[in-house]
Amino acid sequence: MNVVFATDRGYLQHMAVALASLLENNSGMNIYIINNDISGADWKNLEKLFAGKDSNLINAKIDDSQIESLITHSYFTKAMYYRLFIPDIVKGDRALYLDPDIVVTQRIDDLYNAEISNTFLAAVDNPGIYNHHDLGMDNSAKYFNSGVMLINLEYWRAFNVKEKVIEFIGGRSGVVQFPDQDGLNAVIKGNWLELHPKYNMHTVFLCAEYASALPIKEAIDNPVIIHYTGSSKPWHFGDYHPYKHLYWKYLRMTPYKFAIPSKPLSILRLNNLKRMIPKPIKDCLKKILRHKI
Repeated sequence: MNVVFATDRGYLQHMAVALASLLENNSGMNIYIINNDISGADWKNLEKLFAGKDSNLINAKIDDSQIESLITHSYFTKAMYYRLFIPDIVKGDRALYLDPDIVVTQRIDDLYNAEISNTFLAAVDNPGIYNHHDLGMDNSAKYFNSGVMLINLEYWRAFNVKEKVIEFIGGRSGVVQFPDQDGLNAVIKGNWLELHPKYNMHTVFLCAEYASALPIKEAIDNPVIIHYTGSSKPWHFGDYHPYKHLYWKYLRMTPYKFAIPSKPLSILRLNNLKRMIPKPIKDCLKKILRHKI
């Protein structure tokens, strides 16, 4: 299987979690990390995850000059556009792209082998997006989430998907909400295979208005890929995602296992704080408080 991630150094910890979960539940993969700035000790930390595994890690460096002028901001970096270059990097007819803010809980063979010979990609629906007019899409067309995509590489190459998406985003910077995702949906215009939501159980499905639908309920109860979308992530203090614990489970399998939640202590529950403090430090604090030093 050809599995591809795209990231930068700012997401290394979460990239390691995604890799750990994927490797724990699957085997026999060529795993590409498309990046522009990962090297040295950072790359060695990712390589450690592959010890004793039968999968290969490939450092796919990218020249991002083609996307230099495209829209970015604090939570959408240039790395979101790297997925567009997958057909230039991966040989063969298909590749599975995964965002780095995911965990994989089961085997992905069925997903990887989905029939996509007559379409651009297979993906999961992203409800709640209504900017079809701005994207030049028919109002009835479904809009997919680009965080998990089984890509027909031959179609992408033949129809110049990368170039068309870059051109679209460059000319519509004022209307795109989720740049790479909007661009892909605008160019592909509904010519994609819809997957069961268990293959990309993204956070919007947890909203009450969607959670009761049967396929989504099945995805929530038994997800294959959990995608931590939205501004609140499982590595943040105060996050309440029902599968937050899986992020921390797989984090403990990585070189980043001593990381702690990253938001200010002011929003952390007291009980969580107590659990995080090592016993020797707790004992020291008790003595200090007892003697009022």
